[in-house]
Amino acid sequence: MGSDWHDVGFLADVERDGRVVARVGGREVGVVVDATDGSLHGIRNRCPHHGGPLCLGSVRERLEGDPGVYELAGRRVLRCPWHGWEFDLETGECVDEPSLRAAVYPIRVEDGRVLVQV
Repeated sequence: MGSDWHDVGFLADVERDGRVVARVGGREVGVVVDATDGSLHGIRNRCPHHGGPLCLGSVRERLEGDPGVYELAGRRVLRCPWHGWEFDLETGECVDEPSLRAAVYPIRVEDGRVLVQV
C-alpha cells in the first residue's frame, strides 16, 4: 500500500452509516455511499460555498425544472446540508455554479477496509 492511500474505516461501517468522515493529511475527507448502486465516492468534507460539512448531506438524484414543476434528472449529486448546493459525485463540480468545486478522491476497498487516495 502506497503512502498516499489512507485507511478511513471498515467497509461494513461505511455501508451501514452511508458515510465516513476522517482527517487525512490535515483535511477532512469523506466517503459517501450512493445507495442506488452501492458505489463509494471520496470527497472533501468542506462545501466550497460556505465551508459546511458537505459529507453530512444527502446523496440523491438531482431535481431539475421550473418552479413548481420538477423532474428527476438522472444525475446523482451530494447535497450540502447547510444551503442545499449540489455537487456531482464524480467530478465535485457544483451543478448550479461550475466555478465552485469540491475536491474528489479515488477510493478502493482492500480486505474489508476503505482506502482513500489524497
